[in-house]
Amino acid sequence: MTKKTLWCYAYATVGTAIMLFSSCAKKDEIKTPVLTTAEVTGIKPTAAVSGGSIIDDGGTTVTARGVCWSTSQNPTIANSKTEDGSGVGSFTSNISALEPETTYYVRAYAENEVGTAYGEQQIFTTSPPPSWAITNFTQDNGLIGDIVQSIVVDNSNNIWVGTSLGLSKFDGLSWTSYAEADGIPLEGIQALSFDPDGNLWIGTWEKGIFKLDGQAWTNYTEDDGLYSNRVYTIYADNKSNIWIGTSKNHITVFDGTGFDSFAVNPQTNPDGAIMGHIHAICADHNDNIWVGSCYTGLSMYNNNIWTDYVNNLSSFINAIYCSSEGDVWIGHSPLGAFRYSKGSWHNYPESEAKIQFVYAVGEDANGNIWIGGRDGVSVFHENTWEFINSEDGLINPVINTLAGDNEGNIWVGGPNGLSKIVKLEN
Repeated sequence: MTKKTLWCYAYATVGTAIMLFSSCAKKDEIKTPVLTTAEVTGIKPTAAVSGGSIIDDGGTTVTARGVCWSTSQNPTIANSKTEDGSGVGSFTSNISALEPETTYYVRAYAENEVGTAYGEQQIFTTSPPPSWAITNFTQDNGLIGDIVQSIVVDNSNNIWVGTSLGLSKFDGLSWTSYAEADGIPLEGIQALSFDPDGNLWIGTWEKGIFKLDGQAWTNYTEDDGLYSNRVYTIYADNKSNIWIGTSKNHITVFDGTGFDSFAVNPQTNPDGAIMGHIHAICADHNDNIWVGSCYTGLSMYNNNIWTDYVNNLSSFINAIYCSSEGDVWIGHSPLGAFRYSKGSWHNYPESEAKIQFVYAVGEDANGNIWIGGRDGVSVFHENTWEFINSEDGLINPVINTLAGDNEGNIWVGGPNGLSKIVKLEN
């Protein structure tokens, strides 16, 4: 072997050693990822939401990430897990197939070529199983229109639904719909009410009011004495007087023979026009008439005397309901619900009732009070509130109207259709 050959061999050997040393050094620099576990939110009886954030990939690509969970502490990927992509950054994990009322432990995980790392442990307990079963109805099921504005229940437990496209009736098995061919308009039906004689009264957006007496329809408009053909609410009292809330803060009362119209707490624009509309009317057990306006708030009529701004409530009274116990419930925006009981007022704001903008108030056959609004519905029972929304199965994120049937169920309507809520027995 020549001297030159020995030199080349030695050079190659040193080079190889350097490369191997460098490779080992790089290998030693690669670590498992560094990550955190997100707080658990959206907790349901069988599901929850968590996730995590990969802060450092450890020097090589994160090939898998997600969360793992178990009923025992410090879960690993050998337990239940999600798979939520790869790489660094934040991710969201949907945890499913859980058991109600069970405590779980969850950790985020991340894998690279070195191994698997975990974030800190979070603990959560799933909520109780559902108290209610929900069935939804739309045009696909036989409802004449999906935009539901009013619901009322007759003595035979038929559910009458006023929509933007007409009127529908549900007898528990099938739907019957009424529209222009039946003598009522296709324009929006805003309000429904039954009088003590069993007649159905219908308030419409531009065609006045209609009365269904058996199978005959009668239409009353401005030509007959109605203040306005645009009707926002309609209420039949126990004397069969029909109270009709219309535009410009006017009420028209129909006593069966004629119409009488008047403004409630009229306030005017600079041009002299009366502002506001009457959105709610109800009579309490003492025959006081309570009236809600979208502009001048709450008024009350007693013995030919009007009291305005009752409880200092002004603007946006959307609903009034007089309960079987004699309480008066008010739906307000944006102050939530109000209850007048035994001479005292109590406010249930969003922090208690979970709804800030209350558009509907009603009662089920068991005496529970329901409110509906922008975010869902809440039921008031034994001085506590239970909240139900679209995540629980309601077809509507916004509730326009609600009514209880004769069997203890509640029916709620909004822009996407109708939901029937049935109480589940333990």
